Amino acid sequence: MSQPDSERRRHDDERVVALHRATLTAVDFRRARFDTFSLGGCLFERCDFRGLRLDHKLSPLFVALPRSVFRDCYFDGADIRHARLGQSRFERCTFDDARLDGSRTEAAEFVECRFAGAIDGVTFHGTPWGPEQRRLDPPRKRNDFSGNDFRDAELFDAVFLTGIDMDRQRFPEDELHVRIEGFHRRLAKARAQIKEQWYERERAPALLMLTTLASRWRGQDIVVARRWTPRIKAPDRVQARVWELLETI
Repeated sequence: MSQPDSERRRHDDERVVALHRATLTAVDFRRARFDTFSLGGCLFERCDFRGLRLDHKLSPLFVALPRSVFRDCYFDGADIRHARLGQSRFERCTFDDARLDGSRTEAAEFVECRFAGAIDGVTFHGTPWGPEQRRLDPPRKRNDFSGNDFRDAELFDAVFLTGIDMDRQRFPEDELHVRIEGFHRRLAKARAQIKEQWYERERAPALLMLTTLASRWRGQDIVVARRWTPRIKAPDRVQARVWELLETI
């Protein structure tokens, strides 16, 4: 059965961009106009995604295989919430004030990127994880995560998992954030001390907080976190006291 004229005209009018193993240099995607984007194995250099909402129309940028590489690109102010970043590799990209809440980064790689502003609800992975792990292209055992600059970021709820080398990143050095080395060893000591010495009113939320931290920071010996975050179900004073204990114990 032939398509109706209106349906055929709609498809004829669609703006389709199809690229494979291409290099795109200094493209301003804020001005790009298209309906469908199909690509694989592309290199994006100095491309501008500032302020864009990376919704389903742009999702092939990240999830197509072979994976794409973004080098010296700008994602400042972009809305990347709930986006699947797939196996994308980001090199020297900027994410100042980008909305990263809930973005899927299980197999993404970040090298010498800059993050500034509030980072909330993001987990970075040192080892590929999830569905992407079964179809890595190119194959690898580790995610390259190194040289990233978080000094101007506020880590409301940013978690670094499965062996990310924290010494190879730059983090805020202020009173709002805390850095703990020997994290899981300190957790065990803190748990014993809280059980023995803390009053019940603060003991219960403190122990629950330790359980949450142990689960959230698995595979990490060094932890950098915000002293107070609404994601932890404990009063701010309890959170501050637990982090202080972990620093000194």
